[in-house]
Amino acid sequence: MPKPANELTGPRVYVTVGGATPTLHLTGGYNKPNRTKTMCGVSLAGRTLVDARDIAPHYEYRDAKLWCKRCLAMLDFEGLDQKVLFSAIEFKIGTYSDLILKKHMERPSKKPKHPFSLTNAPPRKDWRIVK
Repeated sequence: MPKPANELTGPRVYVTVGGATPTLHLTGGYNKPNRTKTMCGVSLAGRTLVDARDIAPHYEYRDAKLWCKRCLAMLDFEGLDQKVLFSAIEFKIGTYSDLILKKHMERPSKKPKHPFSLTNAPPRKDWRIVK
């Protein structure tokens, strides 16, 4: 019997770009599966939905000032595979990984922890835009 494919555990989270403010909001997932508004309740009018894999894990988007804190707080209710995409976002007191993911993923170890080695985001023309 073949092993099942490595599927996602739940609905995908998307990042909203554009609109009146440059703040990056989140939609989709378990909180907004129908994608009518962002997770924090902002209208999606005039915004483009982009697959989080094209934005969140990359070096240019590490600064927490770019992201809506209320939307990131709602990620607590999403699957771990979706949270991991946002793990490198840096807050004043640590990264999203330190604050949220560490308790789920930490194993007892005496090895030193190293920061993520991130790639640059793909060019905007290569983003997976959701219709």
